[in-house]
Amino acid sequence: MENLEQNLDLLRELQVYDIKIDDIKRQISKAPLLIEEKNKALGAKKFEMDVKKKNFVELNSLKKEKESLLDAKEKTIDKHSMELNTVKSNNTYNALLTEIEKAKVDRSVIEDELLELMDKIDKEFVVVKETEKELKDFENKIKIDIKGVEDSLKKDEEEISVLENVREGYKLKVEQSILSQYERLRLGSSNGLGVAFVDDESCGVCGMELRPQLINQTRKCHELVFCDNCSRILLKK
Repeated sequence: MENLEQNLDLLRELQVYDIKIDDIKRQISKAPLLIEEKNKALGAKKFEMDVKKKNFVELNSLKKEKESLLDAKEKTIDKHSMELNTVKSNNTYNALLTEIEKAKVDRSVIEDELLELMDKIDKEFVVVKETEKELKDFENKIKIDIKGVEDSLKKDEEEISVLENVREGYKLKVEQSILSQYERLRLGSSNGLGVAFVDDESCGVCGMELRPQLINQTRKCHELVFCDNCSRILLKK
């Protein structure tokens, strides 16, 4: 085959660019997942913030309920205390005293609960503020990380454009029939390789030991030689 060695040298260079392009494309394909993972992490942090805020709101709501109960007990005590001055029956008087004492006990319990609750609210307020700062710092970091991924993606896309232009130049120089076989093998393989170097006495891609005849044919470079196992075009190193 005329100029076969020259064509095979071009395939050698072509595959170098194909490997570079495929590597960058794999890197590009990871970008959306990386960004999604960053956003998920931010979402989890925001959810954590929402839970803490919800706890804080619930504690304040409970505080208002306790304050309302305390106010009701105070009013009960005041009401019954005033009634003591107007009752004439000892039984009624004693009953009112009992109600007052019970209300005072309830008031004392509520006051203790309020003190405990206010302590929790104070602590939870500190937690919320700290978490808000952590969230803000984390959000800024995520934005920087995502911008880094996007900048890297843009750079990769620009590099691919350059490499593909160079690749097209090599393609135009390769004989069409040889190029077609290379492209078919490359696109049909799992690793995107259309040619394989003879590595000692084995195929440099699949590792299969090559027949001596194939090795000799590859060295002579009179015709295209293919690996018996993976079918890739064999090249001498």
